[in-house]
Amino acid sequence: MENRFGLKDFVLLAGLGLVIVLVILSMVQFDRQWDQVQAIRQKLEQQAIDLQAIQQQISRGVVQQSSTQPATNTQLPPSLERVAAARALPGFAEGDWVVSGQGGKFSTITPVVSGDAYANEVQSNVLETLCVRDPVTLEWQGLLAESWKVTDNSAAWDAYALARWAVPVTEAEVLAEPDCPPVEEADARKAYVQNRMKQGRKDDNIGREPNCPSAGSVRMKLRRNPTFSDGKPLTADDVVFTFNWIMNPAIDAPRQRAYLSRIRSVTKIADDEVEFVFSVPYFESFDLVAGFEVMPKHYYEKFSPSDFNSSTGFLLGSGPYMLGDPWKPGDLMQLVRNPRYWAVQSAFSRLVYREFTSRVALETAFRNGEIDSLTASPEQFVGLKKDASVADRSQAFEYQSAVSGYRYVAWNQFRRGKPTMFADKRVRQAMTLLVDQPRLLSDVMLDMAVPATGPFNPASKQNDPTIKPYAYDPARAAKLLEEAGWRDRGEGVLTNDAGERFEFKLTYPSANPNYEKMVLLLRDLYARAKVRLQPDPQEWSVFRDRLKNKEFDSITLAWSAGIETDIYQMFHSTQTMAGGDNFMSYRSPELDKLIDTARRTLDENKRMELWRAAHRQIYEDQPYTFLFFPKALIFLDKRISNVQKLPLGLNSDREWFVPKASQRWTK
Repeated sequence: MENRFGLKDFVLLAGLGLVIVLVILSMVQFDRQWDQVQAIRQKLEQQAIDLQAIQQQISRGVVQQSSTQPATNTQLPPSLERVAAARALPGFAEGDWVVSGQGGKFSTITPVVSGDAYANEVQSNVLETLCVRDPVTLEWQGLLAESWKVTDNSAAWDAYALARWAVPVTEAEVLAEPDCPPVEEADARKAYVQNRMKQGRKDDNIGREPNCPSAGSVRMKLRRNPTFSDGKPLTADDVVFTFNWIMNPAIDAPRQRAYLSRIRSVTKIADDEVEFVFSVPYFESFDLVAGFEVMPKHYYEKFSPSDFNSSTGFLLGSGPYMLGDPWKPGDLMQLVRNPRYWAVQSAFSRLVYREFTSRVALETAFRNGEIDSLTASPEQFVGLKKDASVADRSQAFEYQSAVSGYRYVAWNQFRRGKPTMFADKRVRQAMTLLVDQPRLLSDVMLDMAVPATGPFNPASKQNDPTIKPYAYDPARAAKLLEEAGWRDRGEGVLTNDAGERFEFKLTYPSANPNYEKMVLLLRDLYARAKVRLQPDPQEWSVFRDRLKNKEFDSITLAWSAGIETDIYQMFHSTQTMAGGDNFMSYRSPELDKLIDTARRTLDENKRMELWRAAHRQIYEDQPYTFLFFPKALIFLDKRISNVQKLPLGLNSDREWFVPKASQRWTK
């Protein structure tokens, strides 16, 4: 029987197709209407939030103007007077973007769990601190806080602690300490107990005793007009929540807990007043409070610690910028101007951060005008300054800051609970003696750096000027290595009595030619002494995981510095836990005692003597091979105006602007 497709069948199919098309069009129209309804609903919800915020502000005695403008009826914080002054300069205009290039990928921008410079740069434009330093005088000025009162009770604390220091610490007490390594890490646990028994009773232990008086307090009076970017007011509840959130052991924030460990409590006195009470005298007690970033309670309290720890884009604050859209790794990182910002608006509509996994691609993007700023390596800085096309449209800055950080090689002394070859001080000293530092400065840094002998900037009072860099001395290094059991047995590489070869990997950030050049020079220098270095470049997210989990032989990176640097988090024995910044597992009872004493010493002259003694101890032990303090080398597009070089570096980008005729970014 033959099947035929006739007119009747065609009409039937055509009709069916028409019905399908009409249904699809109806669904599309419905979706559009639904989107419009949703948009209207969201606008109404946002207006309700704004109205609620206004009512809350009124109830607190503050009348706020339109939600898209900063409040103008409150006194301008002195810390923002420079931002306001920039708006009065000739040619000032709002608008345009700053597009920056990052030499690595963002993995997370969630506060406290991020822990890298890229995330910190983004967060600093979204979160705000209680105070900020004046960039010229370096004095603290109020931002979220308008005033404060500092109470010193260190004399009473000292009187109590004097008797407690004489009481020996027991092994049971040491084993119960939260910093004690677990049973599985037998060698590390044994070393910890031995060191702690030598140290005796710690200040932090004394400070946590119920009868111990407080060491002092800082009471902060908050401004009444700051709000978060969603319109909710910022109050003392948010300050208290932030502290308690960070100090929760379930939150993956060991670095921040190390900073805040000497704060006994943070208490709400009133909606606009909060008190920080210290359990131990601390030389940076006010600085610690002043630099405290405030997180919104209503936003972050809805997350469980596990969700927070694994998050990538939980970022909301009271600052001049906010996330325009939800962000996840791989998305373009961009911040938009916060339309509800409570104070003086910044000029730029948007801050954009483009990721580059290659320094060559980063430089090419700057040459092509695809990005506005570039933090250059010495080779890039020299090359770009010679390029007339780049020089004509950019401004170059080269300076050695009093707070510039240092580059180092860290030697991992315990890995997976077992001591490594670098657990021997003689080996670490030998590794430093095999580094030709003058050649490193000339060949790698092109003389755009100064030698480092320890963690303190040469311009700092903490630095001991009598300490000189280790001289390049292969003969002395060979003797130390032989004493440590590493000998030349004719195999082309040093070996020990167990037949183990002196081979190790040096882990460093990949796609960075300057680091690669440095590592290759170190490889050649070590090879002359029959020590085999294997370069181990890693992408940034992998690099961070290696640090956190201590999965490396040696590692090279850089630390930033401050006006006065507290080295507790990097070098104190208590910070050797997973995720802690003593990731090389360096333990020194002598250094711990110096750090503890310096931190509780309020007299600056006495404290500086202690820091210089700590410098000498670190120089002797060489947990790092300290390499150099590099200069800051920065290019900015010439259309960006009001860029100034100040004592601590360039002025804030909140003071920058682009005249209307020179603006370029809109999409």
